[in-house]
Amino acid sequence: MKKFCIQLLLLFMPFSLTGQDYKLHLTLSAAGGNFTTDPIGNLYIYDKGDITKYNVDGREIARFSTREFGNITYLDASNPLKAVAIFKEFSKAIVLDASLAQQAVVELSFPGIPFVNVICSSREEGYWIVDPLAKQIKKMNDQLQFTHEGTPLRQVTDKEMEPDFMIDSGNWLVMNANGYGLLVFDRFGTYYKTIAAQPSGIIQAAGDDILFKESSEMIKINIKTGKIDHFLLPENKPDDLARVEGNRIFIKSENSIKIFTY
Repeated sequence: MKKFCIQLLLLFMPFSLTGQDYKLHLTLSAAGGNFTTDPIGNLYIYDKGDITKYNVDGREIARFSTREFGNITYLDASNPLKAVAIFKEFSKAIVLDASLAQQAVVELSFPGIPFVNVICSSREEGYWIVDPLAKQIKKMNDQLQFTHEGTPLRQVTDKEMEPDFMIDSGNWLVMNANGYGLLVFDRFGTYYKTIAAQPSGIIQAAGDDILFKESSEMIKINIKTGKIDHFLLPENKPDDLARVEGNRIFIKSENSIKIFTY
């Protein structure tokens, strides 16, 4: 029970970066594909319909594979006990447990809400989706019953926007609208503010912080204060992807993932 409580606490910890004294911890082969991490330091490499999970020491601990729904568009591992693989082409999601065993297939088409392709796990229970017709975020419980409706995007701006990503930080819901910025909502889906940033790569959010890579730096923005911090990466190429978990920085190049500690 103690270990489980520590894991839950880590889900809500903000990012801690020092930007100095980086040490290469290990390098993993990762040709093509994409990757993500969870708050307790596990690494997930996914490509097509395949997912491989590694622990903090770089040891493979689980695999998942399917060819039923095309390619995985995005893997949400913000809850290490309930990873969600999104298959945008087929408007479906697969829920996986900590051992990557399939728990459920979620049809992302609901009465009056067809072809949902933006979904994320809630840090409390269930999932958040974007209704593509109403242009509104909505929350479902684990039984896929709708429980909350957020502020309609038309009340935020008259501009046409297409949300393409969403993440629950534990304190806030952060949505990326390509070409517009990052929209922040509270835990009930009520609009809070817009952050005029347009990340092109991985977006992370924990507590009150948003984190993303820009050029050779990691940018951290505090949602409440607007304070922006810049941290140099240990190495960088324009197309590299980067994530931070705990005291580790994960940098993916074309053929490998390097994990640095600090």
